[in-house]
Amino acid sequence: MDRLHDQVAAFCERHALLTPGSTVVVAVSGGPDSLCLLHVLLQLAPHWRLRFHVAHLDHQLRPESAADARFVADTAAGWDLPITLAQADIAAISRRERTGIEATARTVRLRFLLETAHGIGATTIALGHTADDQAETVLLRLLRGAGPSGLAAMRPSRPADATQLAEPATLLIRPLLATSRSEVEAYCAAHGLAPRHDASNESPIHLRNSVRGYILPLLKSYNPRIVTTLGRTARVCAEEDDFLNQLVAAAWPTLAREDHAGVTLSRAQFERLHPALQRRVLRQAVACVGGAVELEAKHVDLALAAIKAGRKRLQLPRGLWLLISGTDVRLTMRGQAD
Repeated sequence: MDRLHDQVAAFCERHALLTPGSTVVVAVSGGPDSLCLLHVLLQLAPHWRLRFHVAHLDHQLRPESAADARFVADTAAGWDLPITLAQADIAAISRRERTGIEATARTVRLRFLLETAHGIGATTIALGHTADDQAETVLLRLLRGAGPSGLAAMRPSRPADATQLAEPATLLIRPLLATSRSEVEAYCAAHGLAPRHDASNESPIHLRNSVRGYILPLLKSYNPRIVTTLGRTARVCAEEDDFLNQLVAAAWPTLAREDHAGVTLSRAQFERLHPALQRRVLRQAVACVGGAVELEAKHVDLALAAIKAGRKRLQLPRGLWLLISGTDVRLTMRGQAD
């Protein structure tokens, strides 16, 4: 077996990414990462008795996108794999919903992948993120002031629990997360794979591309193993993040009371917590009340300051309100705070 096959197989075993006898939806853009992923998984299929279904979404952001879709369709046909193709006018959706292009593309792409998996009864979706993608993500989040949760970056697997389509829970897996981009490119060359080239990945208009093309190479001049180093940072942060979340889960039953209109926290018990746990408890309460709403660090700090000062109320983004009394701290939505 090819060395990369062994490496990916060991990674999948270590993180329990693949379920024997299952069907896996593989997200394939046509680029080197996803093409390598699909090819490697096909070599590993007999060991796990896996079936694969290719999924490709045309974002309609580049003139070449239709050709990319044809390439993926031809590749799937050549490898005798079923495929689901779809189109989405990401630019139009971005304008309509007033969200950034990249964020819109991620949201629409995830929904497409989940719909594809749901339609064929699959509960696993494989994504082609590499160790270099992980290093870039750590740097991006560091630039934005992230804590341990953010610096944990991408996990080898995570449940796609942000949608009602995931029935039962659909798992997003990243089998190449410990594989470098150079290893991917070498694999494609060695196996005669001719991936598509996306020129937009080189445009400095996107911060990630600047990190990829300038900041990461600069850091490599100081530490040639910076990708591995940042990957280790992400793993350590992930472990510490998991531990802190366990502490929150243990404290939650006696600390919080949930009802249809919000979450009430015992102020005395909350104030006895370490600040690191206070932040997580607030985020957990927000998740219970606001669903997909995520508070920025500055809003969490404002909330902590308001609780400490004993302010009666604080308005937070997306219609959230923090109500403070002598005994309780309550998070609720607009309309319930009156």
